[in-house]
Amino acid sequence: RQKEKPLNEMELVRQLQTGSRTAFDQIYERYHVQAYRTAVLLTGNRADAEDVVQETFVQVYLHAKELKEPAGFKRWFYRILTRLAWKCGRNGKREIPDEDIAVRADRADGGDCLSRLIGKEERERVRKAVESLDEKHRSIVVLYYFNNFTTAEIARITGCFEGTVKSRLHAARKKLGKSLSDNEAGGKLLRAVSHAE
Repeated sequence: RQKEKPLNEMELVRQLQTGSRTAFDQIYERYHVQAYRTAVLLTGNRADAEDVVQETFVQVYLHAKELKEPAGFKRWFYRILTRLAWKCGRNGKREIPDEDIAVRADRADGGDCLSRLIGKEERERVRKAVESLDEKHRSIVVLYYFNNFTTAEIARITGCFEGTVKSRLHAARKKLGKSLSDNEAGGKLLRAVSHAE
């Protein structure tokens, strides 16, 4: 018997909208590792990140029918995740995540673009610098550098104008530049971000 070809994301989303648990499970498998990593960076707390990811998937399952364009699923998913993380961040205490979170997440999905750029120890310094940003700047940086969204996509996720996203990204780079300019990770990141527009 031939192995079934995996469904593309749009087809999965359409099936999810009909209430398919199988489609939901496949979407969960595709998204949960990066969603958890993003939530950790946004909340700064492992337990909160787990809660945010769990609640995000609950909301996705319950409200999938409301998504008018299946092609926009990824943006919609991260809009839910980001808003839940913001809400969580306002309600709870922030803590800097310990290094094993990043290491475990990297092993699970092969790392993100930042991970490929720099080594583990340097990456930890970068993560701490990102953690030190305020909520609005941190979320833009996380969506742009860790999830590869464009400024236009981030504008739709966060409900901001694209110009606002660009100015926050610019301000965040300056802040990161100050805290990272004295180490190798910072130098590599700053060289990368200066060519990322």
